[in-house]
Amino acid sequence: MEEMRQLLDRISDSGIEVPQPVREAMYVLHLEQFTTYDFDGFFHDRPVVFMETENGGVKTISAPHMIVTLLHHLELKEGQEVLVVGSKGGYIAALIASIVGEHGRVILIDPSAEIVRHTANALAGWPTVDLRQVESIDVAPIELPGDLSRVLITGSVSSVPTWMEERILEGGFVIAPIGDVHSQELMKIERQFDDLHPTSLGPVSFGPVDIVESEPQPLSAAEIADLIETLIETCHEMELCEPEELQQLGTISDELRAMQGAEEADLEAFITANMQHFVQLWPMIQLMFAPTLARPGDYDQNDEHGFHFDEFKP
Repeated sequence: MEEMRQLLDRISDSGIEVPQPVREAMYVLHLEQFTTYDFDGFFHDRPVVFMETENGGVKTISAPHMIVTLLHHLELKEGQEVLVVGSKGGYIAALIASIVGEHGRVILIDPSAEIVRHTANALAGWPTVDLRQVESIDVAPIELPGDLSRVLITGSVSSVPTWMEERILEGGFVIAPIGDVHSQELMKIERQFDDLHPTSLGPVSFGPVDIVESEPQPLSAAEIADLIETLIETCHEMELCEPEELQQLGTISDELRAMQGAEEADLEAFITANMQHFVQLWPMIQLMFAPTLARPGDYDQNDEHGFHFDEFKP
């Protein structure tokens, strides 16, 4: 418990509010109940993997500062009923169940049968958590209560499913990371009379709810061209390349845009043939895929402006 106490103290010292019920719940729960992976990184304020697929999909338990943020904004009280969308290994659901108590209820839904099996084992002995597999989060599960007071979506969505919005009670709300794979805002969407009022809680980067959607997919020709054009702009601003090199990169980008619909093998052959133009820029290309990770609860963490990542991205 001492290691958790020190972690939460660091998160609190960074300016993130750690409600006492959240602190007490995190003292009691043990991570080994929810993942068989190494979780030392959790105490450095990093996400912890709890599931991987054969095709490279990954799902994590969120970084501690993100868990604290989500639970703080849920405004939890004893006796509440909370809908959680996306398992997170069962850890967040167990924390919520601890806070809302024996007269509260947590409904946890996830589209992955494999993750539901894992989570069911992790949550054995938690009678106030109702775990269900759903075909899609866009369709209301059968027998789900009609009214919703608190909803937490733990993976990125382009928008809150209509059925959830329609069921939010007066004063109730949904918390969700809304956006696409490149840009998301953690939103709190609250019902006030007949209207829904969104409030941004800041930029984040979550993986999708469904682990299958986290499996890496090959980039299209247009996506590679976009990255090259970003690289060209950065190199020009920082004067890292000669004009001829930038011109060559521009030509490669134009040729890629003309390859819309090309087969994956053709794209690989094209990139391989032009690889010499990227060798000296490889460190910068890597940085483009690895934005700064904010870890306010880490030891000696001085970065106050990092992106708040929830998932490891493939």
